[in-house]
Amino acid sequence: MKIEIRKMQIRDLPKVLGIEEELFSEPWSVKMFIEKIINHKAFIMMKSDEQEIIGFICGWKINNEFEITNLGIKKQFQRQGFGKILVEHIFKEMKKDDCKVFSLEVRENNFAAQKLYEKLGFKVIGIREGYYHNPKENAVVMRLRLTENNSIYDY
Repeated sequence: MKIEIRKMQIRDLPKVLGIEEELFSEPWSVKMFIEKIINHKAFIMMKSDEQEIIGFICGWKINNEFEITNLGIKKQFQRQGFGKILVEHIFKEMKKDDCKVFSLEVRENNFAAQKLYEKLGFKVIGIREGYYHNPKENAVVMRLRLTENNSIYDY
């Protein structure tokens, strides 16, 4: 399957919101996605042949750091490496903007996502108690720092 990654556009939102609602108990609103599209970073991944959106990633840059605020892959495409490809795309894009530190929060019981982030080099740096509300759950805070040659620098 051929895929392409491009900047998210307003016209993508109906399909992106469908994925968001399928995956998350506290889905983002249209307004939240629009804010990322206009003021921050938001990308979608599509099957090139069908122009079907299969995933997305969003975040924002603060100085030389980038926080991944949302990542979703359609359920039928999960565990096939597409999340890894999207995160690596963010590394590549944000390296152009001199970002070397990447962070994110993930639900404490989302072991599949934590495993993915650990494979990419993220380390657990803390817990945010009661961060999620539906259901109430802690967030695991993870961070990664890249060196000049894109290898991972261990804190």
